[in-house]
Amino acid sequence: MRCTIDPPSWPLRELGTRAGQGRARGLAALAFAALLVSACRGDIGPALSGQPEGAGGSNQAGGGSGSGGAASGAPGTGGVKLRLLTQAEYRSSLQSLFGTLTTKLTLPDDVSVAGYVSVGASQNSVSDPAATAYEAASLAAVGEVFGDTQRWQKLVGCAPKADLSDACVTTYIKSFGRSAFRRDLADVEVQQWLGVAKNGAMLASSAAQGLATATSGFLQSPNFLYRVETNKLDSSNGRLKYDGLSMATRLSYLLNGGPPSAALLDAAAAGKLDTADGVRAAAAPLLADARVVDRMAAFFSEFAQVQQVLVINKSTTLFPTFNAALQSSMMQGTQLFLKNIVLGSTADVRSFFDSDQTFVDAKVAPIYGVAAPASGFVQVQLPSSSGRVGILGQAAVIAGQSQTNRTSPTRRGLFILESLLCTTPPSPPAGVKLDIIPDPKVTARQQLEAHRTMASCASCHALFDPLGLAMEHFDPIGQYRATENGLTIDASGTVDSVKFDGEAQLGSVLRQNAGAMTCMMRNFYRSVNGRVEDEADATQVDSLVQTLATRSYVWRNLLADFVASDAFRSAPALPVMTGSP
Repeated sequence: MRCTIDPPSWPLRELGTRAGQGRARGLAALAFAALLVSACRGDIGPALSGQPEGAGGSNQAGGGSGSGGAASGAPGTGGVKLRLLTQAEYRSSLQSLFGTLTTKLTLPDDVSVAGYVSVGASQNSVSDPAATAYEAASLAAVGEVFGDTQRWQKLVGCAPKADLSDACVTTYIKSFGRSAFRRDLADVEVQQWLGVAKNGAMLASSAAQGLATATSGFLQSPNFLYRVETNKLDSSNGRLKYDGLSMATRLSYLLNGGPPSAALLDAAAAGKLDTADGVRAAAAPLLADARVVDRMAAFFSEFAQVQQVLVINKSTTLFPTFNAALQSSMMQGTQLFLKNIVLGSTADVRSFFDSDQTFVDAKVAPIYGVAAPASGFVQVQLPSSSGRVGILGQAAVIAGQSQTNRTSPTRRGLFILESLLCTTPPSPPAGVKLDIIPDPKVTARQQLEAHRTMASCASCHALFDPLGLAMEHFDPIGQYRATENGLTIDASGTVDSVKFDGEAQLGSVLRQNAGAMTCMMRNFYRSVNGRVEDEADATQVDSLVQTLATRSYVWRNLLADFVASDAFRSAPALPVMTGSP
């Protein structure tokens, strides 16, 4: 976060001129704006420069990612990224603070970088429009809560006097501030937030208005909007070890998608998260929470680019059944596949590549060639004749990686090569024609084979075309087909000299492919840490691969070991990088 160039939104800087708020909100906003400046300077609470404790330099976008730019600052600063809450994390944090909210909140869009919104969150700063959006969201959420007398008094813990002189108000500022900032407030912070609340109450002649102003202010503070994770250099291994409070935040957002509980913050304050065994013990109840499956399914969805199905368009002439309802069903079916089959309590995560089980409803069942259920989604076994298994057999992925009116083996192959095998092909030479006009007299394989006769195209296309051609039995919306343009489809190929014929066999090959499992772990490590992995992370990624194998490829068992490992409890001491990622 670059606080010095992230001023409060214009409504705050103009001291609040919206109708219905009047002078009370304006003056309270002035006090709140001063708090933001103090927080950014580091006058109260931890400094929000993004750098770890005990290390110099600054954390600019792209730091430690190996993605370009010139190194600056001292070594040992770039392995940690200060990052904004994602939309999901923001909403979960509000629910933790207030309970269920019915008010619709419009938040700044998440930005996906290197495939993950967590990486984007570590490279974002709060622009003026974003600050305005966060302000509006905080006012809307707080307005709902403080619009109900019984609800806000339950939240605060008392029915205070109009001047907020009651001791319970100080208690509320401390407790709510701790929950919002995920740490105890400094004494000076308590007094400043009390001042915001009391000024608001005095000017509005309303205890509720004063407390609402301070509560909204907490939600606009960088201490709430950013995940502040600090650390110190561990001389024993040269890595940056996270402190206990940072571990509480990392654990809770990773496993449950929301802020740490009071019990977890207490454990951190007591030093119980300073050791691997302590972290493992603290993680146990979080791993038993049902939300952990949702969190991990969200990772695998990004890994497989499942959400692409919701934004892809298809020819209405060729595929009249492809509509928003079908897209939603495709997405939901894949989510259920991930949660129940790949991430089941004893499931082998390699079923991601080769499971013959999936979930269908009446809309998507015809795509898979199975009987439609009477209602809702049901788990089904795919017949061998379907030619599909695993994630690459999911209609959501197939449709998402196809063109509007054709399949595109090149696009599908690039997706497999880059996303699932972590291999980036060379850029095409300048002047090479990238678009191939489909020939209705031949198959896509025949066209691509002719294309590869050109030396400038052969080396790259040989890397990804065979992978994409394995999926040629599926049309642009994922339906099976035996022929193309009246000609028999050839879906054979090789991966690392291992032969396959069709997507089902490719899935079996990927299950056993060491590169595919390493790629999965690289992506998980990237998503968790909110930055692109560096060469310095290679040892940690390799260790994750070994741990997964040792733990019988059960993902939940991996998580129990991962959170207690150096890969999660510390970061490499990398030089800070400047420039665009």
